[in-house]
Amino acid sequence: MADFLNGDIFGYLLHAAEVLIALALFTVGLKRRRLFPLRVVVVCLLYLALAVGLGLLFERYFPVIRYLCAFLLSLTLIPLCYRVELWDGLFRASAAAATQNLSYSAAALVAGLGGWDPLLVQLPYAIPQAAVYLALQAVMFFFCFRELKHADADFARERYPLVIVSVILSIVIYVIQLDRRSAESADFVAWQVMFVSFDILLLCMLFGLSERGRLRRENAILDQLRAGEERQYELDRSAMEMINIKCHDLKHRLLALRDMHGEEQARALQDVENAANIYDAVVQTGCKPLDLIIKNKVLLCEKYGIRFFYMADGEKLSFMSAVDIYSLFGNALDNAIAASQQVEDESRRLINLAVAARGRLLTIHVENYTAQEPAIGADGLPRTTKADAANHGFGMISMRRTAESYGGVMSVSCKNHIFSLDMTIPIKK
Repeated sequence: MADFLNGDIFGYLLHAAEVLIALALFTVGLKRRRLFPLRVVVVCLLYLALAVGLGLLFERYFPVIRYLCAFLLSLTLIPLCYRVELWDGLFRASAAAATQNLSYSAAALVAGLGGWDPLLVQLPYAIPQAAVYLALQAVMFFFCFRELKHADADFARERYPLVIVSVILSIVIYVIQLDRRSAESADFVAWQVMFVSFDILLLCMLFGLSERGRLRRENAILDQLRAGEERQYELDRSAMEMINIKCHDLKHRLLALRDMHGEEQARALQDVENAANIYDAVVQTGCKPLDLIIKNKVLLCEKYGIRFFYMADGEKLSFMSAVDIYSLFGNALDNAIAASQQVEDESRRLINLAVAARGRLLTIHVENYTAQEPAIGADGLPRTTKADAANHGFGMISMRRTAESYGGVMSVSCKNHIFSLDMTIPIKK
């Protein structure tokens, strides 16, 4: 048994398994391909077999790259099991390789400082060595996952020069490290410290642009908010025009009342009262930003002949910022109004809004009819129907990110031309 554990085959298997563990850490949250469990089993078994086979082959003919082939093979594994773009897959695989190498080098350093050979598998010493390895994997996952959690394709694409550099440097370090692993070497500690420092630097390079990326995304959001403010100005101006038209209409109705009598006058008075109700209605949900949004949308719905029903416990929104509330409900109701305008049957031009608490969860439900059922994309969001798709559809993305920023989730569905948007958000004190 000891001979097998310290043999080349077990060494290649162990290294390949370490690479797979690191890759698994960097694939959390990715969209899985069809038949995912079967793919994972087949890909992992094939990878382990190739890593051992190529290791034994190159050990005989070209030993300097016998471990390197496992790293190069790992660059292809993520796209085989997950729906990722090229640069995203390479970025994650490079970060996983750096993490694996960092953990291995640190564990080898601890072993060397402890007085035992890291190249030999000895059970009494393997336990603390494995503990150091797994602890570093967990630490790296904690720090890196925060950056990857909300990463999009641009997150990796803007780093492609660093991805290329990291792959090249990883190849170099694999070649150099092969002859610097023995604890008997006089400069063993210095080399292991260098390898650890290199891997930390490599990960800092890969993730170091996070601040720049964050500023870029914030600027994009600010641009969207600016465009939203301009759009809101146009909506408010339209609402004011509608109010002026209604006031002008009320003036003529009141003049006409002078020549009416009996039931005719009573009916006319009722019409005037109904027309004036929209201005006298008081919206009190317990949340001022939500009250303002609903008042504005009521006027717009009146203009476009849309019936708007709402039941909202606004007090439960107190843990959310006013900006997030305005953005969340403003986007949701704007989309519902835009969709309702396209419905030809006036009896189906209606919007339902419900905001309520279910225990410690806040539930938000918006429902409206739609003339054309939207296609739901792989990301779970409806595809925009506008011709310039590249510059539209941010409303849904913004709503989902807002919900997720509070630890919630958002889902959409459409059945029988009824579009539903639902959000569930934990209520925080």
